[in-house]
Amino acid sequence: MLRNVSASILFLTIILALQPPFAVAKKLKPYQPENLLEHYRRAHATINDVNNRMVRHRVRPHWLEGDNKFWYQVDLHDGQREWIVVDCIGGTRQPAFDHTSVGRQLSELLNKEVNGEKLKISELQFDTDLTYCEFKFENNRFRFTYKGKRLEKLTHVLNRATTQLTSAFPAKQQEENTHTWEFEIRQHNAILIDKKNNQEHILTTDGSQENPYRFNKWSPDRKYAVFMKVTPGDLSEVHLLESSPKDSIKAKLHTRTYAQPGDRFDSFELFLVNTANQKTYRVDSDVVDYHGPPNIKWHEKNDFFTYQQDDRGHQRVRIIAVSPSDGTTRTVVDDKTFTFINQTKFYSHYTSDGKNLIWASERSGWNHLYLYDLHSGKVVAPITSGQWAVKKIHSLHEDKGYLIFSAVGTQKNEDPYHEHFFRVDLDGTNLLRLTDGDGTHKITLSPSRRFLIDEYSRIDLPPVHNLRDANTGNLICKLESADISKLLEIGFRLPERFVAKGRDGKTDIYGMVYRPRIFDPRYSYPVVEYIYAGPHDSHVPKSFMTRMRMFHLAELGFITVMVDGMGTDNRGKQFHDVCWQNLQDSGLPDHIAWLQALHEKYPHCDISKVGIFGTSAGGQSSTAALLHHSNFYKVAVSSCGCHDNRVDKHWWNEQWMGYPIGDHYKNQSNITNAGLLQGNLLLMVGEMDTNVPPESTYQLVNALIKSKKEFDLLVVPGMGHSSGGEYGQRRRWDYFVRHIHGLTPPNWNHHSYPPK
Repeated sequence: MLRNVSASILFLTIILALQPPFAVAKKLKPYQPENLLEHYRRAHATINDVNNRMVRHRVRPHWLEGDNKFWYQVDLHDGQREWIVVDCIGGTRQPAFDHTSVGRQLSELLNKEVNGEKLKISELQFDTDLTYCEFKFENNRFRFTYKGKRLEKLTHVLNRATTQLTSAFPAKQQEENTHTWEFEIRQHNAILIDKKNNQEHILTTDGSQENPYRFNKWSPDRKYAVFMKVTPGDLSEVHLLESSPKDSIKAKLHTRTYAQPGDRFDSFELFLVNTANQKTYRVDSDVVDYHGPPNIKWHEKNDFFTYQQDDRGHQRVRIIAVSPSDGTTRTVVDDKTFTFINQTKFYSHYTSDGKNLIWASERSGWNHLYLYDLHSGKVVAPITSGQWAVKKIHSLHEDKGYLIFSAVGTQKNEDPYHEHFFRVDLDGTNLLRLTDGDGTHKITLSPSRRFLIDEYSRIDLPPVHNLRDANTGNLICKLESADISKLLEIGFRLPERFVAKGRDGKTDIYGMVYRPRIFDPRYSYPVVEYIYAGPHDSHVPKSFMTRMRMFHLAELGFITVMVDGMGTDNRGKQFHDVCWQNLQDSGLPDHIAWLQALHEKYPHCDISKVGIFGTSAGGQSSTAALLHHSNFYKVAVSSCGCHDNRVDKHWWNEQWMGYPIGDHYKNQSNITNAGLLQGNLLLMVGEMDTNVPPESTYQLVNALIKSKKEFDLLVVPGMGHSSGGEYGQRRRWDYFVRHIHGLTPPNWNHHSYPPK
């Protein structure tokens, strides 16, 4: 008998394993909101319910003289407050004064009841040795002496200059130079004017309205001037029809220049003039035809200037050095790639001695910093290296020979998107991590850069603040750990971090899951994804937060998620390059694999009818999800989407889709693929969108109509680039309730909104 039972269990296990990925979820009772108005009320209320329910989550330092000490204010619940003073040398944190004692003595001095835990003081100051503090309370100043805990009312004010550090740096006295040379453009030609001898030197005669000359920059000593011959471009125009202007009953047409992929930009041919002999040279370099006129940087001590030249198509970036005596050039930096150079990662800094350049590059497959010799054009040293990426430069301390930066992917046992901060010498030595703690970090340096306040958090860990030594990263003392007890009391659920393999079965994909406050594990809940897959960054939050659109939507009985798939940034070049000429992809195959793994672990996540929504690039991606993955995504709400990359801004689209404009632009357009629509789609657009031209949505609407497809459209008069505001949010909520829950939303013509 036992053998038969075991065989039956084995047979059942095999049957379940062979079921579709959502079959187990069907064993759970699907959650159906019974009182929709109450769910809407809860969803809307949660937007504000979380306000002021987290405390001890901020440290805003007020540094004292010599920055050995600082104080900060802590706002607590029910109007209570604390003031904390920190001794950085001694490593101590203590109350700035005895609140109970101060409250009692204020009550006696002012002859009225004063609660020491709810004081409203201002202008807090300390003496150098921390023997007393002074503050203003109700238009009077008081001094609290620590020894004896004595409070006294003052008739004089503590001298601010001896107690409060100020950032007073004397402004440089700049001598007024009387220039003897001036440069003028007259009738489109260049003229050099010798004011001392009252002479004019005509430098060009071939300038015209079609090809004018334009001034660029003087050398610091005015021995040379850089000027340009310009070939004007031909940029697109976009038109916005404002249907309901505030000052007119009639519509208004707004027209402006808006550069789109493939447009011709102004190009610039560089020239030099030597004021000593009035000779003119053409700079021996390529015409600059992208990103505007070159930004000239003169290196006075080295007698040359440099500029950055970005080639159209974002596949080559150079730093060109020019000798002004004859216009000859040499290349200092020449970065090339077969895909794209990420312009959002550009960083360059010329050292004050004019000898070196600090340059950021992804040439190794990871964004790192390099020190270049400006004379030889050779790399003196890689400042950083490794299979991790520099995120941003926090501060450069050239006088001390080091910089502080943040980086991602540095800690093996942490989320690779967590930012940690490091210090490194400019020659690449003495790399030192300054932050510690499993989370993503922010830092604040003291005025003298000796100390730093390290704040870190995760989506499931409230902020933690620590004081550290900025030279070693050593912990000096703990400051604050956020208190979220009041949030938890109202049912706030911490989001969950979830990791699963992507489309290739090998790469870890990171995302977050949020469950509604009414979550009951006996039920299954449909999943709705919030998507933003713009290649310029990664987008799943890594720091603690209490307010997101996906959090509010969850209260309508959904489990909401967000995922960073391949093609987004901060995971190295190979991960990022998936987006190259492939924005249609949007990482969606990784999202689907991740969601299937989520369901496998949590059967209460019902993925039989997944919804998705997003704005801008997220509007493009959410529509693409229905067009190209209709077997998985069933409902989408897409706001202000860039549905055709030929219509959107040039720099975004040429950056990732490439140049020249090939057939892949057309083939990946949502407009081209409109006939593939199978699910339920709501398009929203603001008629005054100045970011993504509204015609991108209108052309998709036209294509859907021609394909005889059913869809929904909301055009919001006067709205710019937005997810629709409160009205759009309500319509988005209604759409998911109707098409995923299968319920009829409340009749808002009969009910007030938001519901009470």
